[in-house]
Amino acid sequence: MFDKRLMKLCPESKKYIVLNIVFQFLELICNSVMIGMIALSVQKLTGGTWGADKLALPMIVMLSSVVLRYFTTRYAVRMSYLASRTVKSVMREKIYAKLLRLGTAYREHAATAELVQESTEGVEQLESYFGQYVPQFFYAFIAPIVLFFLFGFSGSWLVAAVLLICVPLIPGAIIMVQKIAKRILSKYWGQYTKLGSTFLENLQGMTTLKIYQADEFKNEEMNRESEHFRKVTMAVLTMQLNSVTIMDFVAYGGAALGILLAGKAFISGSLPLANCIFMILLSAEFFLPMRRLGSYFHVAMNGMAASDRIFEFLNVEEPAEKTERSNALILHSVTFVFHTTRSARFCTA
Repeated sequence: MFDKRLMKLCPESKKYIVLNIVFQFLELICNSVMIGMIALSVQKLTGGTWGADKLALPMIVMLSSVVLRYFTTRYAVRMSYLASRTVKSVMREKIYAKLLRLGTAYREHAATAELVQESTEGVEQLESYFGQYVPQFFYAFIAPIVLFFLFGFSGSWLVAAVLLICVPLIPGAIIMVQKIAKRILSKYWGQYTKLGSTFLENLQGMTTLKIYQADEFKNEEMNRESEHFRKVTMAVLTMQLNSVTIMDFVAYGGAALGILLAGKAFISGSLPLANCIFMILLSAEFFLPMRRLGSYFHVAMNGMAASDRIFEFLNVEEPAEKTERSNALILHSVTFVFHTTRSARFCTA
């Protein structure tokens, strides 16, 4: 799921990725504190232990948690931007430098339209890979472990264990579709660049096509390629929809199972009301990070498919530089002398 070449491309992005994970973790803590205070307040109010005058402190804590969560979310988004800020410029500079070194010989290895698409939309896809997918990958495994201990110490290790066991089903579904997704997305990107190359070629040669009356033939050819690209696109969307359906079923099904177990424990008297409400409101948090990772996965796979073609072009063997001196005539201290002559005209009587 990782491309080491991409990570080596922008090593300065690693610190922003780590900070992104830290801010997401702090956001989870703030959310847990807020829900914990809500659950405690409900228990105290229903039990008659607290009155309205006791709600001042819980309200301050909840409001503080909301404010802190706002800033942690904002800075997490900021770190996401910083992590992906340099990748686009670095990749495009490498493509441009490669073009300069290859010169006009680049046409032997890649079409112009393909390079344009790779350096624009292809590079744009890498922004999501660095800014969203990579940080979410680590956070999606950290969050369930943290919640497991929170639920366990809240009074029910059984609920915590069941929810934690259900979480790996989502990356399992991702791994199952990974090979299929990589093949389909590679085919999609190849057809996309091919269609763009055909369009540019026909546009540049429009005059020639008109002269030889071949414009109708090229029109039919482009229609066939466009239809094929439409089918490939629909195959990508179908694959994404099926994988999202599976992940949603696991995520919300697992959350529902945790809610049922927490409710059952409360009815049996083994779990206090506050703990039960805490688990019910936080059950979905076990699965949402992994579910979000599944959404970013498809974008990341598209970016990796584009990066494969970019690295393929960057690894093209370059012509060797001429270091030996060629057999040429070298002149030193050359001077030029101009001679003028007078021409005389002879006339005879």
